[in-house]
Order: sequence, then structure tokens, then C-alpha cells
Amino acid sequence: MSIQTETTAHCSLQRFEEIWADLSDAVANAFRMNEDERERFKNKDVARLIGALPFLAGCDDAERTAVAHLGSYVLSIRETKPYANAKQEDNGSVTERLRLISNFKAGDSAILERGMSLLALNMVIDYKRDVELDRAIGKYNPVAAGKIDADVQIASLKERISRINCPEMEKIYASDVSPQGYWSN
Repeated sequence: MSIQTETTAHCSLQRFEEIWADLSDAVANAFRMNEDERERFKNKDVARLIGALPFLAGCDDAERTAVAHLGSYVLSIRETKPYANAKQEDNGSVTERLRLISNFKAGDSAILERGMSLLALNMVIDYKRDVELDRAIGKYNPVAAGKIDADVQIASLKERISRINCPEMEKIYASDVSPQGYWSN
């Protein structure tokens, strides 16, 4: 049984929505997204969480951090996706692939832990869901390779997430990781 830590986001949900409109447009423009891509990106739960995390945690230089992290995210789902896919070198830690979007200047460590754990949970659920597809196309998948026990990792990540209550984050990205929570698409 874990004790839940109550946290207060350092940025209101309303304020983040205002910031998100500008941030998502700027990133969409930088990557020359068409209207359909722009809308999917703006409404993508994973992108919203990545963009929100430095604001919710009250990080210094939140805007710059959000843009840099969102740029890395977009690179992981577009033409450069093969460079971001799982590799055997990532087997040491389920969070290794999140390294490029886990650099924050100051901020509430509990909120940062919750957000990064949500992103890791999303990734592990994707691995588990895609085992057969990845085998069929010859794509490396640490769950299929037996390097990650998805059920153990999912339980551990859910436990970490449940210890930290952040209602604002929950409204941006529900911890039950619905199908909307998939990393890409």
C-alpha cells in the first residue's frame, strides 16, 4: 500500500490551454505540418503531456523546455522515427528512450516523476500491444525480445503514478492510458 502525495500544479489548466495553443502552433509551423497533422498534434494526449510537464512542475525556462521536448517528440513520430525506435541498447532501463525529453531546469520533482512515469507507461503499453506486429515486420521490441516484462513494468509504473496526485495532469493525460494515449498516430 502506498501513501499518495497530493501535489499542486504550478500552472493552472486554463493557463496551460492558453500556452498550448501558441506552443502547438509554433511547433507545427516549425515542422511544416499540414492542417490534418496540426490538428492531430494539437489534440494528441502524449504531445499535450510533454508540452505541459515543465509548466505543471513550475520549471525554470518552461517554454524553451517544452519546445525542445516537443521537437524531440515530433522527430520520434515522423520521417526520423526509425532513429527513435527501441534498440537493444535501451534494455537497461524502461525510461532510456525518454532521456531526450527528461531534462528539466528545477521544478517539482514529484510532478516530473508522475509525468515521466506516465510517458514510460504509455511506451510499455505500446510495446506490449505491438509485439506481434513488430515481430512480423522485424522491428525490435524489448517485450517481444524478453528484455522487459511488460506486466511487471506496467504495475510498477502505475504504482508510482498513483502515489502522486495531480488533478491538472490527470485532465491532460488520464493515467488509465486510453487508446488516445498511444505514442504516435
